[in-house]
Order: sequence, then C-alpha cells, then structure tokens
Amino acid sequence: MILPESKVFNSSDFLVSDGNVLQDLTIAYQTWGELNSNKDNAILICHGYTNHHFPEDQNVGWFNNLMGFGKAVDTNKYFVICANMLGSSFGSTGPKSINPMTNLPFGSDFPLITNIDIINTQKLLIENLKIRKLHSIIGYSFGGHLVYLWATEFPNMMKNIVSIAGSFDRWDVSKEKIELIEEPFSNCKNWNNGHYYSLDRSEIDKALIDYRINVLNFYGFKDYLLSLDYSLELVNKKVVEAAKGWAKYFDPNSLIILRRANLNSSASNKVSKIQVPILKVLAKSDKVTNMVQGNSTVQKFASLGINCTFIELNTKFGHHGPMCEPDEWSKKLQLFLNDNDNII
Repeated sequence: MILPESKVFNSSDFLVSDGNVLQDLTIAYQTWGELNSNKDNAILICHGYTNHHFPEDQNVGWFNNLMGFGKAVDTNKYFVICANMLGSSFGSTGPKSINPMTNLPFGSDFPLITNIDIINTQKLLIENLKIRKLHSIIGYSFGGHLVYLWATEFPNMMKNIVSIAGSFDRWDVSKEKIELIEEPFSNCKNWNNGHYYSLDRSEIDKALIDYRINVLNFYGFKDYLLSLDYSLELVNKKVVEAAKGWAKYFDPNSLIILRRANLNSSASNKVSKIQVPILKVLAKSDKVTNMVQGNSTVQKFASLGINCTFIELNTKFGHHGPMCEPDEWSKKLQLFLNDNDNII
C-alpha cells in the first residue's frame, strides 16, 4: 500500500481536552472536485478507526464504489474533503509526531485526546477553507460515530449527515478493552512503554500485522474475498498482504490513543440538538455495530421527531458490507444527498 501525497493544514496552540496544548497541529487531508462560488457544495467524509483520508483512489480508496464522477457522492457536483483524524498515523499530528519538549516522538506521552478534539480539528480545517456550512457529513465506522457528534456539537454547520456502520454511543469502550489492545505490544521486548521508535521493532510489526489480520477477518473482508471464488490459500495471502501494507504506516500507539478517545463518547445527552436529516446505513450481519444498537438509535430519533432514514442492508459481509456491496443502497444515498440540495 502506497498512499498518495496529502495536502496539509497547519495550526498552532491547539488546546486538548486533557488540558495539554499541541504547539504545532498538522492535519493531513485531501479534496476532490471543486468548491462552488457559494461554497455550499462541500461534503466532509470521516474515515474509520484504522483507515486513512483517501476514500477515493484507484489503489487505496475504501469508498471507491460510492464516490467519484457520476457516483452517489459525485465529485463532479460536490467538493469532497476527507481529513486524517488527530492521533492517527497517516500524516496528522499523532504519537509518531515530534514532542517539542523532548525532540523525540510523543509515543505514549501523546495527550489524551477525545472524539470532540478530533471533530474540533476537522472544524478548524473547514473554517480555514472558508466554508460556513457543509452540504453533508458522511462517516464510516468510527467516522459514523463522529458525524453524530458533529450534529450535536455544531448543529448549524451541515445540511444533513450520513452514518454508515456507525454507533450513536461509544459506551462499550472500557479501560479493560483498551488494555487488551495494548497487551500484544506491551509483551514485545522493545515496546518500552510505547517509546519504541529507535529500537528494533520486528516483534511489534508482527503483533501489528496479526492485529490487522484479525480485524480484516472479523469485519468481513475475508468473507468477501472468498465470495469472489478465490482459493482459501489465495484469500489468506491477500489478507496478509493487506495487513502488511497497512502495518507499514500505522503506529500501534495510534490504536491505543484513538481507542482511548472513545471513552465515554456519546451524543445521547445532546441528541435533541440535532436539526438535520439523517441517513443511517447498517448491515444486518454487522458484528461491530449490531442491529440492536441500530434499532434503538432509530427509535430514539423517532421519539424526538428527528428525521432519520434507516437503510438495513442484507449484505453477508458485515462491517465491510456497505463498502463492497454498494448496489443495494448507492442510489438511495445519491437521492438522499440530492433531496437535501435546497435545504438552507
């Protein structure tokens, strides 16, 4: 996996929720299409937990089936922005960044960011682009949770939101589960409490690849490859290759930092502030965000009179399903975005 070159937005003295200040803030991002003269055709895309900010790309794009010229998210019509999350490993400020206090990577000393911090950095980028109101905010997985936070924290900054395989609440994330994420790395001899960057990282890389293989299998990626009539041997090879390509970029400290950012992250207390139509998309076979969560969220919206369209996908490929089988819902996404063109 070779990522394209990113655009970069720089800011300074970003106040983090834990009271720390990031003196130098960098947000890597990419854009597609053209911003119109009214600056009202912009769509922000929020990526997943371990993903990157290139949803549409010939080689690495994870949203290719739904985004591009003439597709549901039409880059001939909309100006699309995707920013790498704060704390991630694909160019934005994160644990691999240099701590000005030590001139070494932050590692595990990176500030304890929250999901609100993440959307605040995205907001800074949007404001820097002189965009006052987004046409839509679309999020997948982790990003599907962030769009709800956007709608509750900044309810007047978008016309609609789309949550794909995302949950309204993140209360299921506990300190114990975070420790389970960290355990395979802390057992490596050169982990050094997260300050491993100048040491031999071969054991850490293996643990990272093993983690990614398990995720790809759990999310339904392996099942999707098997459906293409590849042999089991070839499928396993492709899964390993995908995991190795990802592990070249991703920092295990980011896994831990971003999982901690989910602690007590919920939009429940502010749900009544949502003022825009919602499109919620969830696969019935999803093991990450299940239908019990999905249905309870939709019922919550209905009880408050919030306009929510719920698409329940029949795909067999779980969390990966909305991305790899777009035919069942791409037209509905396109109509949803078009129907909201004239909302002020």
